[in-house]
Amino acid sequence: MNDLGRALCDEARAAGFNDVGLCSIDVEQPWRAELATAFDDGRLDPFPWMTRTRDQRLDPRVRMPSVKSVVVVVESYFVGHHQDHLPAGDEPAAKVARYAWGQDYHHVMRRKLRRLRKWLLQRVPTATVAPFNDVDAVTERAWAVACGLGFVGKSGMFISRSLGTYTFLGGLLTDVDLVEGAPPPARIAEGCGQCTRCLDACPTGAIIAPQVVDARRCLTTWNVESPTDPAGDAFAGSGWGVGCDVCQEVCPWNRFATPTSEERYDARHTHLSTTTPPDDVAGTPLARPGRDNLVQLARRALLPPAAGLRPPASKGSPQE
Repeated sequence: MNDLGRALCDEARAAGFNDVGLCSIDVEQPWRAELATAFDDGRLDPFPWMTRTRDQRLDPRVRMPSVKSVVVVVESYFVGHHQDHLPAGDEPAAKVARYAWGQDYHHVMRRKLRRLRKWLLQRVPTATVAPFNDVDAVTERAWAVACGLGFVGKSGMFISRSLGTYTFLGGLLTDVDLVEGAPPPARIAEGCGQCTRCLDACPTGAIIAPQVVDARRCLTTWNVESPTDPAGDAFAGSGWGVGCDVCQEVCPWNRFATPTSEERYDARHTHLSTTTPPDDVAGTPLARPGRDNLVQLARRALLPPAAGLRPPASKGSPQE
């Protein structure tokens, strides 16, 4: 990378991101063919906003024809385990995935990414700079791999060798050349070896093959994206009221999970009551399924296991 690219990386770390990398848009986008196959097979059908923006996800130049560089940032959101945050009393409670324990990460990351955008525009006033995270039509995991920040595990999750899987990704597309020179090949590496813990433990069998996830079977589809759809009843009894962390809890790479320094991700809602919804979900990921649905989601999560679930793998989590 050039001097401006190195300075931008320093600014990203100063803004609070745990890791940052950048690459030329001319690097072949990893997982492009696999993503196209996922669209063709219907595995992403539960997410219409993804299917509508298929072309942009397969090539950022559809979104920004002038793009030259991709910047990717990584931020830990790890703040512990569920047993560290058990609710008071004896009332049964459903678990909330860790990404939803604190403030909505989209807003937190956007503020930091806008700071990076402003920093770059102060140095190149004519630049075009577009921040992105997972609500934008950019395949952030693939570009994180291209920037050499980690790899995609058998779970389909991005894995940082220094942070594990409990991370948020975002970045910038820009027409500023931050690399210069001929782009090197994408630095793709694998790090799962013979481990299959995530495939063995997935409660609904949504990880149908290494690095192949069928969103139509994923718990998060039914308790976050489509919480009121009766089809979600087929996945009752999981114990997870919002989201699911099973594949992350059994991942050996999370021995290296680094606690976040971002106070806005501190644990607020780690479990859901089956009788009373939390009052303060505004500005948190729990607002997406909706406060009025949270009690019903908790009750469904604690029903006897439905046919769509399978018993947990005998291999326990290395974390807990």
